[in-house]
Amino acid sequence: MQKDLTLSPSTSSLAETGLWRRPDPASVSVLAEQFRSARPYPHVVMDRLFSRDRLSDILQESPDIPHEVWKPHYTRLQNKRIVNHLAHMPPALLAYFETVHSPGFVSFLESVTGLAALQPDLTLYGGGLHEARHDGHFEIHVDFQKHPATKLRNALVVITYLNKGWKAGDGGELELWDAFACRPESQVAPLFGRTLIMEQSEIALHGYPRPLVTGSRRALITYFYKHDLQVFERQFENTHYLRRPGLPVDRRLQMALRDYLPKPAVSALRRIRSGLVHRWNRNNEGDS
Repeated sequence: MQKDLTLSPSTSSLAETGLWRRPDPASVSVLAEQFRSARPYPHVVMDRLFSRDRLSDILQESPDIPHEVWKPHYTRLQNKRIVNHLAHMPPALLAYFETVHSPGFVSFLESVTGLAALQPDLTLYGGGLHEARHDGHFEIHVDFQKHPATKLRNALVVITYLNKGWKAGDGGELELWDAFACRPESQVAPLFGRTLIMEQSEIALHGYPRPLVTGSRRALITYFYKHDLQVFERQFENTHYLRRPGLPVDRRLQMALRDYLPKPAVSALRRIRSGLVHRWNRNNEGDS
């Protein structure tokens, strides 16, 4: 497993926003080499890319996000909720996404990954603040390969974790799978302030299939896109799950339903179940 790079003030310059630290050219070269050589597919993990104080501000604001703003995703294959509408975000959360969408940050990503002409998505399709609670999980999958509206190719994802006090045994480690060997090859612990930059492709299998043991798992997720000269039909617009060895029966059954039922029916069933669980959670928390 590659060594995670920790950035420090001595090797970085603080951006005007005070939110992120752009590494110096030497550090960018190290990151680029780590990205290219990583297995099972290009990615790089770094700590302290973003100000811990500003990330703490996001955590302090998150309890004030109204329950109805969260989008529920509660199925057998994924168990979490999401906020991805910019108009509904508290100031610190909004500042994070404005920063990662900025030309300066996109230029940094292009330097690290070698991917030219990356385009951010201001709609945050599939992204935003993701929160999984007790028993939260996300089965091993490949992300959507093209944006359903723009049809641009999903090229890169940036994930920043917000989990203070996380320790081994809590669950929620992101597993990166080798698609050819059909096994996990690397893990990313969701430590507070840790950022993962990961290339997107049809073999970029990942997820956290083991349910959380305790606490919450929070992550800030942003996708970046490229324009393909030719759009292939095989570039799917939905999440594709892996029928891995040892897959629980209930998850295998839901995959079968996704395969055989019409897409509108699958979406309707997901919305109904997610909505019911979401309301139950609200009542269980004593919200009004």
